[in-house]
Amino acid sequence: MAELLCLDENLIAFILAQELLPNGWVDEHSRVTPAGQDLLSGGLDGKGMVTLQYAFRDGVFGQWLPRVSQDLPDIRPADSETPGRFPAFRESRDEGREVRPFVLPRRCKVLEPRKADVLKAWQEGLRDALRAGGDDESIPEIQSEDLEIVGGEPSLAYVWCELIHEPDDVHPWLVTDPWRITPVARWLREPLQAGLHDFRGLEQVIQSLVPAADESALTAQALGARIQRDVEAQLSVWSALAHSDLVLLREHLSRVLRQQARVGATPRPTQEELGSLIQECGSLLEALVQWMLVRWPMRSVELSRDGPSRDAAEQILGQLPLRAALPPEARRMLAGQTFRGIRLAAERRDRAFKALLFACLLATHGHEDHPLRELNDAQAQWDRLLTLIDTRNKGTHASGQRLTSEAALAASEFAVAWTMTFYEKF
Repeated sequence: MAELLCLDENLIAFILAQELLPNGWVDEHSRVTPAGQDLLSGGLDGKGMVTLQYAFRDGVFGQWLPRVSQDLPDIRPADSETPGRFPAFRESRDEGREVRPFVLPRRCKVLEPRKADVLKAWQEGLRDALRAGGDDESIPEIQSEDLEIVGGEPSLAYVWCELIHEPDDVHPWLVTDPWRITPVARWLREPLQAGLHDFRGLEQVIQSLVPAADESALTAQALGARIQRDVEAQLSVWSALAHSDLVLLREHLSRVLRQQARVGATPRPTQEELGSLIQECGSLLEALVQWMLVRWPMRSVELSRDGPSRDAAEQILGQLPLRAALPPEARRMLAGQTFRGIRLAAERRDRAFKALLFACLLATHGHEDHPLRELNDAQAQWDRLLTLIDTRNKGTHASGQRLTSEAALAASEFAVAWTMTFYEKF
């Protein structure tokens, strides 16, 4: 070996005794061990070969990004003294055109790095890098002792990524990987999509990126697929709806949004299509008040067992602790419910909407934080709410009343808006 390497025999013996053998890279017969083979093939060494690398924590959403880097390749913004133009980058040295990225503001306080979080990010980044190179087999497992955190004080840096649109992708827009290890970064898109409403102006940027489809040129299957993608993207923004208690509500909201999009994309929708949209609106509102009865159940309220009494019902409805009191027409529309039906609605939550709503209104007596107590007149719109339900019921009974696209779409927009009034309570 000494002759092959043109090194002194004593130096070779010293390296074997002091480095290779203690680290387990060769055995006592100077044969390369599996650990040594792994090291020679570019794998991880658990005992030596310490390298200094940078880990990256997202200052917008607070997560550790699944990337590490031994160096920090950078691009410098152009010097600009114009307010509101930093950072700006020259598109080329020969031209004066500038590129000004949309800068997301830092929101998360920088905390002391936890080894487990950095370790997970390192492992995921290594996995992505190896898979990008076509190696899905030899992904080493990183142990806690492989990592030591040095220099806990963070340095501020920005990463550059692009929003792109891929026509065949299930998501209407994607975010590129700033490290260019993978084409896109799901771990950047998902938190950005969930918090999109927090960044003023960014939604308009994204809307300008995603091309508007020509509905007239789409087949029914293609239109349905596009609508499904758009609805899923919209629902992902409302991240609170992913809670297990809101599965039914999310499903009904999804149905309303899909049918709303179909009606809006159809030049002359049929009465069946319009009626289906109104039906879905009613089901959404029923799911909403059912959720309220679970969250804020109706406590003991004295209700007569002698059957319906309009006068008694209207009197009860006029004494509710509501910021937006029920107007006379709304009280009249609700007063036809039997007290037995209201009790069953509170207990079983399987009655019609008006009985469910009546029970919800009675529940406001026992819950100071009940969301119906907090609505103002502009939010409540009790008459419009109950008129929508009456329209749904008349359609169900085939009354012959004709719907218009404008009325059905306006009703669906109202139903969605009324539901999302309570989003902060979800």
